[in-house]
Amino acid sequence: MSSDEEDALCALNLLNILNANHKRVRNYWVHPFWRENCRGRGAFSVFQDLEDGDRFQSFYRMEKKTFDMLTELVGSKIQKKDTNYRRSVCPRERLLITLRYFSGEVSMRSISYYFLRGETTVRNIIETTSKALWEVLQPLYMPIPNQIMWKTIADRYNELWNLPNCVGSIDGKHIRIKAPVNSGSSFFNYKGYFSIVLMATADADGKFITIDVGEYGRNSDSKVLKESAFGQLLFKKKLNLPENACLPHEENDPTFPYYFVADEAFPLLDNVMRPYPRRSLTNTKRIFNYRLSRGRKSVECAFGMMASKFRILERPINFKTEKIEIVIKAICVLHNLIRVHDGTYSIPQGIQQDNVDLLYEDTEGNIENNRTRPSYSAMEIRERLCQYFVKPYAALPWQNKLSDE
Repeated sequence: MSSDEEDALCALNLLNILNANHKRVRNYWVHPFWRENCRGRGAFSVFQDLEDGDRFQSFYRMEKKTFDMLTELVGSKIQKKDTNYRRSVCPRERLLITLRYFSGEVSMRSISYYFLRGETTVRNIIETTSKALWEVLQPLYMPIPNQIMWKTIADRYNELWNLPNCVGSIDGKHIRIKAPVNSGSSFFNYKGYFSIVLMATADADGKFITIDVGEYGRNSDSKVLKESAFGQLLFKKKLNLPENACLPHEENDPTFPYYFVADEAFPLLDNVMRPYPRRSLTNTKRIFNYRLSRGRKSVECAFGMMASKFRILERPINFKTEKIEIVIKAICVLHNLIRVHDGTYSIPQGIQQDNVDLLYEDTEGNIENNRTRPSYSAMEIRERLCQYFVKPYAALPWQNKLSDE
């Protein structure tokens, strides 16, 4: 290489370094278009037009009274101070922007023009408000369960779904994301798109008990459970579950452990009941699988209700992975808040037959390829519960119809 070529190459490298260190100078602190119009027009200025309950709930996914309560809870956490350069965005508008984004019906840019705020401002508002929602609402609407709470959940499960000693259902949901830079296939799941996994447990009424979000989409539900904080406590038996208790009508028999229900993608443990394999089903085992499927519906219905209300979950979320995690946490705890204040809880009206479509689910591709044999104690616990379901005092009137299938 000649000296002239070396000089040219050095000059080019120096130019690249200068360009990399050069920071774009702001033309405006607040663009004149936003500054002049945000006070007189835009979505927040017509907020009073949505005072009607039905219109407000359709637009922001919760009732007006619930939104007012939410503003009181979170308002002080997201309140900002006015400066010499600009006036701050008030807490009510910050919540409205965030809820409108969660609805998934409009893009970030559309929200920017709708509320007459800069797109970067809207993005920052959503990030900070999501973090505040989780920090404030989690202790109130998704607290760490103690033994009294576990027993309350178990009583409700038996009341609604005829599952004694059940303290929740476990499942995972893939959250669509834009492919992170240089991530390879780590986030590419078996369904054919990029995602992170939301691992959750739900109670009988479809409220989340625990959530863990952020695992690679390529991982199976079983592996995600093992890596999650909840799963590690579960495997170490440190979840503070109640002491073993007798099953209904079997007060003179040995006690039975409290347990979660899950599908075939999860391991069989002393505290996790999964269905029997389909290849070797007897009538009794088929009935057991059906009874477990009734309990599993709660977490699947929770995912369904959350996705239908917050439709941002139906398309790829355009945030960095670490920001997506806090957005998902905020959506989950908002789901619990809405279930408590706006939701209609199931009230048992005798024993009614339900749909049996969930008896067998398509878990192909989500089952970890291993041959780890469950412990003998876990198999004995499942077998005892299987025999319990066919006893006269525990059987459902219609469950024997499955024997003919």
